[in-house]
Amino acid sequence: MIVAIATVMSTGLFAQNMPKAGYNGFGFTITGLSNVGFGNYGNTILGNAVISDPAGVVAAGYDTPLNALIPQQAFMYKRYYDNGMASRLQLGINSMSSKTSVSDSTGVPDEYAVTDESLKGFTIGLGLGMEKHMSTEAAKVDPYVGADLLFGFLTGFNYEGTTDVTGDGYSSNSSLTVSYPGGMGLALNAICGFNYFFSDNISIGAEAGLGFGMVKTGGEWTSDFSYTSNVGGTSTTTTSADRGEYSNSMSGVQVNSRGAVNLIVYW
Repeated sequence: MIVAIATVMSTGLFAQNMPKAGYNGFGFTITGLSNVGFGNYGNTILGNAVISDPAGVVAAGYDTPLNALIPQQAFMYKRYYDNGMASRLQLGINSMSSKTSVSDSTGVPDEYAVTDESLKGFTIGLGLGMEKHMSTEAAKVDPYVGADLLFGFLTGFNYEGTTDVTGDGYSSNSSLTVSYPGGMGLALNAICGFNYFFSDNISIGAEAGLGFGMVKTGGEWTSDFSYTSNVGGTSTTTTSADRGEYSNSMSGVQVNSRGAVNLIVYW
C-alpha cells in the first residue's frame, strides 16, 4: 500500500489513458509491504467449502477447509465495450496430486516395509459478470458498479495407499482405496468499486460486493481394503469395504471485499 500511494503521489495531475471499447484488462492482487508481490486476483466460490474425512486419509479424520488442500485462486480478465460497459471473467483451475513413499525396517528382525500413498483432487471456479463504468470530473478515477454470477465444481478426492512388507520366509501386501464425493458452489453478487489510473493503461483500486451464495460438498463415499499374505508359498487374501454418506453446506447473504490493492493492466 505504501508503494502504491507513493507512486500515485509522484505522478502528475494530467488525465491518464483509460480503457476504451475493444480494450482488455488483466487483474492482479498486490500483497506485501517490505517486499511487494503480485498474486492471483482472488478466490473461487469454493474457497470456504468444508471437506469431511470419515476414513481418516486426508486430514486425520477431521473436517478441513478445501482451501487448506487446494488453494482456490482465480485470475481476472475484462473486456471493454461502448457506453462504459465491460464484461468480466474469473477463472480458477486448481488441482492437487500428492505422492509419498516411505521405506524402512519395521523393528522386527529382517523385516522391511515400503509404503506408497497418493491423493488427487480437482476443482474449477468460474465467474461471469458485467460492469458499468461511470465518468467523473476526476481525471484519473474510474468508479463502476456491476454484478457477478459465480460457479464452482469439485470433482472429489481419490486416495490410494499400499504397504509391502517382506520378512524371513514371508511377505504381505495391503492396499486401501478411498473415494470422496465432490461438491459445488453458486453465488450472485452486486459489486461496486473504483480504479485509480496512476499511469496510462495501469490502475490500482478496490472492490466490494454484497450477494447470496451457497456451497455444498458431500454424497456417498467408499473405502475398499485388501490384505494378502504369503507364508511358505501359501497365499491368503482378505478384503473389506466401507460405504457411507456425509454432507456439508453453507448459504446466506454475505458482504465481501478484496483483501488487498488490485492492480489491472490494460491493452
